[in-house]
Amino acid sequence: MGKDHQTSTVWIHFPNTWDQAYRFLTTSIFTVILLPCVFSLRTRMVPPGHEIILARDAVKESLKVLTIDGKECKFPFRLGGTVYHQCVSLSSTRPWCSLTHNFDRDGQWGYCITENDHPNEIRPVSRREPDPCAGQPCWNGGLCTRVMHKRTFDCTCPEGFSGRRCEERKCFEETHLRYYDSGDSWGRIANRLVEQCSCLDGKTLCESTRYTGCSWNPCENEGTCRMIEDTGEEVCACRSGYSGPFCSIVPDSRCYQGNGADYRGIVNTTKSGTHCLPWNSDLLFDELSLDRAKDKDLKGLGEHAFCRNPDKDGMPWCYTMQDGAVSWEYCDIPACFRVPASRRVVPMPPRERPAPSPTNLLRPIRPNKCGTRHKKRIPRGRILGGTSALPGSHPWMAGIYIGEEFCGGTLIHACWVVSAAHCFSRNPRKSKIKVVLGQHFFNDTGPNARSFGVENYFFPPTYNQFEPTRHDIVLLKLEKKDGRCARRSPFIRPICLPEKNTTFPDFYCCQITGWGHTAEKGTTYSHLREGVVGIYPFDWCSRPEVYGPEIRPGMLCAGSNRCVDACQGDSGGPLACTRDGVSILYGVISWGDGCGRKNKPGVYTKVADYVNWITKQVRSGS
Repeated sequence: MGKDHQTSTVWIHFPNTWDQAYRFLTTSIFTVILLPCVFSLRTRMVPPGHEIILARDAVKESLKVLTIDGKECKFPFRLGGTVYHQCVSLSSTRPWCSLTHNFDRDGQWGYCITENDHPNEIRPVSRREPDPCAGQPCWNGGLCTRVMHKRTFDCTCPEGFSGRRCEERKCFEETHLRYYDSGDSWGRIANRLVEQCSCLDGKTLCESTRYTGCSWNPCENEGTCRMIEDTGEEVCACRSGYSGPFCSIVPDSRCYQGNGADYRGIVNTTKSGTHCLPWNSDLLFDELSLDRAKDKDLKGLGEHAFCRNPDKDGMPWCYTMQDGAVSWEYCDIPACFRVPASRRVVPMPPRERPAPSPTNLLRPIRPNKCGTRHKKRIPRGRILGGTSALPGSHPWMAGIYIGEEFCGGTLIHACWVVSAAHCFSRNPRKSKIKVVLGQHFFNDTGPNARSFGVENYFFPPTYNQFEPTRHDIVLLKLEKKDGRCARRSPFIRPICLPEKNTTFPDFYCCQITGWGHTAEKGTTYSHLREGVVGIYPFDWCSRPEVYGPEIRPGMLCAGSNRCVDACQGDSGGPLACTRDGVSILYGVISWGDGCGRKNKPGVYTKVADYVNWITKQVRSGS
């Protein structure tokens, strides 16, 4: 936008009621169409709750979005694994925002200011909405993204830069293989000297400091530990071939062996060329917690973005940010193979790739190919026809052990789990029921799982044991431990319930999860599996060649032409549908004709039809 451009404004007096507002807006739109010389089709009101300065500079405006109590919204913020750049109306009748960059972790929020809060306030309206990224405002190769609700931009900076426009240069610490922001300070051991360093205007300044021995040695691979007296920070001197704050990184690793669980190299790009998110990023709070970084399964993670394989997948991978949501991809690392004669480990020939430049650091190095990208594991599922889920990817999933039998369930509240009523049609003793939350492997609790007894279970008043597929839903009340039921963690948290009138359109894709059989006659349970199914029209499910009159109100069916289906052992598990980044319990796995058969999709209990009963039962507590 040139310097001679001027922004024109039109002053509008807001109506006092929503009815007046509706008539006002519809009249205004009609006027816009009839009088294009007076109003522009692109005329719009300024989003509520944010201060704007209209000036000759088209992108000069305040970045504050305020709540009704005067607090500042923080954008972008994470909610349910998705990143939002504006106020949202999820589970609320009015827009709200997070007061920190991670609502999933901190839970701090406030209602955004709307026109109703200041009905008589006059606000300016701009005729033009120039592209704030047109002038390439991001420096040093930063990627500019339009923020529509504020008519401004955000800069995604290359790893070595930060600041509003990526104008601030970070400091790279060679011994730690990481960048530090301007103003940060850290300790290190370099050339056998213990030093205290700081970053100032992109330059690293270090000076020798006093130190003592460490009470315990956190350094891996036989590294030597020293503690800086002034700060109490523990620093490591690494043996040759190792690096990082705790000597856990092997910079010269050019390939991975086996499944790559022991890979400690420094590759930080995926097969599509996307750059990895740091493992300690605020955006990854729901995926993995570094509080347990000393555990064997999470070894190798830390304040870096290098590829790792903490869940023993097929090869090293990392989290990425794509389309405003946290996703993951396998990394661009070749596998090693052995030459028996010399017993040398030789890397497979790597694929050629152009060297990154400041202008392509944030863009895929090679174009994406259809089907090569793996979506985030968190809200996705697959069972029969699917594959393994990442630990913690479905934190509401419950395993219910009923004597020698097993069913799935869904955590909806700290003390309440939803499952299928037919799992309890024989009225089992409460003492024979065990509910396990946070479980990944079947019948193997693991360090992240918690087990609970059942205080009681409740059928809906309309349930009849002689018609077990009708009203097939049950509520389990968990027994408290130390005065509490389920404690939230990255591996345990409830799913949202639908509203009574919640519906999803036909063929909408939802997720199913469970530990059931992977074939129709299978008998072996395994790790948690996940799959994606589409919701079929009720009329189609009622066809004679499908299920005919067996499909009743309160039921829905879903399936996939890829032979993804719920199977035996998954009864009671969730059909979770995601809307605006929030997962909603839309169905309970109930019944079906076999597993994955043609024209025989899975049948689910429609939770929205029972949500009033669920809410009443939970509130009463008995």
